[in-house]
Amino acid sequence: MSEIKFKLKYRKQMYPVTMQTTDTIGKLKEEAKKLTGIPINLQKVMYKGMQKNNKKTLESAKFKNNCKVLIIGSTFREITKANVPLSEKDLENEDQDRNGSEDEEDQDICTQKEHLKILEKGIPSNAHVGIKNKHYPLPTTPIRYVFNEKGDKVQLIFKFTQDQLWIGSSKSTKKIPLSHIKKVYSQRIPDIEQYSVLGLQIGNTKKSTVWLYFVPTQFIRAIKNSILGEWGL
Repeated sequence: MSEIKFKLKYRKQMYPVTMQTTDTIGKLKEEAKKLTGIPINLQKVMYKGMQKNNKKTLESAKFKNNCKVLIIGSTFREITKANVPLSEKDLENEDQDRNGSEDEEDQDICTQKEHLKILEKGIPSNAHVGIKNKHYPLPTTPIRYVFNEKGDKVQLIFKFTQDQLWIGSSKSTKKIPLSHIKKVYSQRIPDIEQYSVLGLQIGNTKKSTVWLYFVPTQFIRAIKNSILGEWGL
């Protein structure tokens, strides 16, 4: 038995934690509940992928000193609405209310010339299947393929243990720290609403935004949640 010290990240907060290597993921969730208030059965523990087995020890999950562990949980508002059927319009409005990312300005993304020239290329070949009226958690595999602002096909990979989003092409990989993203913009693409335009503002002005096109709509909420700190299921 040995001691291990690491940090739990929830929203924008980092919590120092000390446990034993023989402690389990279940016990880690108990600690996370004390710190964050998120019910154990609604937590997701992300470290080297999702830790689903509550009986697994930190040692067998390969936890290391000074590592970062991401805790994802649902808000009370989401819990109370979990069993209430929502229309597609309700879901869209809920996204806008919670994230403040589709305001009046953002509703015209797809009509702007700079974006139209990429949208006119059509859905990238071998693109991830898009679904317009569902909200899914982020996949454990890369989101393939979307266009960047240059019209190159890229994949999106969330590296939560490193607090980074990787945007990789055949030529290079852009690594963006999640903490550097100031705002997230999105709009569903007219007539093919199973795909969306996504903007990640990494500076103080909108001119610093990294734009991505034909992102599967079912992942938009999870992407916003992961970046903005409003965790959802």
